[in-house]
Amino acid sequence: MFGFGKAAPFDREETLRRAEEFRSRKKPKKAIAELRKVIAVDPKDAAAHSKLGPLLVSAGQPAEALESFRIAADDLDARGFSDKALSLWLQIAQTKVSDLDAWEKVTQFHVSRGRKADGVKVLLLAATMQEGKEGRPRAVHLLEDALIFEPQHLEATLLLAPLLVKVGRGPDARTLLENAITFTSGTAARRVRRKLFTLFPGFKTFWRWLRS
Repeated sequence: MFGFGKAAPFDREETLRRAEEFRSRKKPKKAIAELRKVIAVDPKDAAAHSKLGPLLVSAGQPAEALESFRIAADDLDARGFSDKALSLWLQIAQTKVSDLDAWEKVTQFHVSRGRKADGVKVLLLAATMQEGKEGRPRAVHLLEDALIFEPQHLEATLLLAPLLVKVGRGPDARTLLENAITFTSGTAARRVRRKLFTLFPGFKTFWRWLRS
């Protein structure tokens, strides 16, 4: 009758404020706990997820962080805040370098805004971050995407050729380099011929390199 035992109504803004206060006071666990209260009420709360993602990365919980980043990025993109969404997709890509979808999202943002060169740089960066034997197919995929945007990109060509050899696509690597000779000259052409000799040693490839 007097309202004893009734739970106080949930105050989203106050909960977010407390989370931010805990974050600024270097108390990430408490900040995470507050943000999770918001998400428990609304699992798609993009503002809470955008704040939660970086905290979860710092706390060593990348899988949960990625989910938060994705929800926030999709929401921002849907509402037209493309640059903010781009920032989150980049965080996703850097958190999990093997997430090709995230890298390609970042690339697509750049390309759709007329920044094709920046998009290609993203793909090259992503390719160089793939590690070990398991990362080779991913790196090949990323570099082939880069060459779709810029078919005569020298660095992408020189990075891709040895990877193609390593994944058992030697003929494709040779064709790629032979084609590169047709649109390069000077120092660039010498680099291509040297790579061709390195990957396919023989008198012919050595002579072509020597004469370049």
